[in-house]
Amino acid sequence: MSLPLPDLRFFKPQEFVRPADANGQPEAWSARMQPRLLVLLDTFRFMWGKAVDVSPAPGALGRYWGQSDSQHNIAKWGEVRAVDVMTEGLKTADDFQRAIDLARSIGFTGVGIYPDWSPSPGLHLDVRVDREPGDPALWGALSIAGKQQYFGVAHVLAAVSEGGN
Repeated sequence: MSLPLPDLRFFKPQEFVRPADANGQPEAWSARMQPRLLVLLDTFRFMWGKAVDVSPAPGALGRYWGQSDSQHNIAKWGEVRAVDVMTEGLKTADDFQRAIDLARSIGFTGVGIYPDWSPSPGLHLDVRVDREPGDPALWGALSIAGKQQYFGVAHVLAAVSEGGN
């Protein structure tokens, strides 16, 4: 069941469309995204004060991953509960900490930091239901020998501060 898209200030439905799937059809995720996620994403963009774009990566919105617990997994949850974004001005450990603090303060319940994403550093933001607003699940990832490896936020922030991983 899809709900009407909330009235967003910064994001438009076309930003939640991905290139054609194996059947040649574009995947329009906007109507399948958790409305609270969209409202919080729009609020995050307003409060961040700089561009926040949906990541161009194929799995940045919804994914069909069987029983995977990923908040992107529409097959498991029946809705998209997560979005990956590229955020202007996200370079230093202080920038990442500010993004975490902002995401926490507006109610995201899952926040991942990814300083090594391409084409630019990014964030995973979600509205998982097993965490309370103000107490999100937090993690980070670094690219090590070309593979994304997951760590605690403190480890990733330290790596960013040191200028590498």
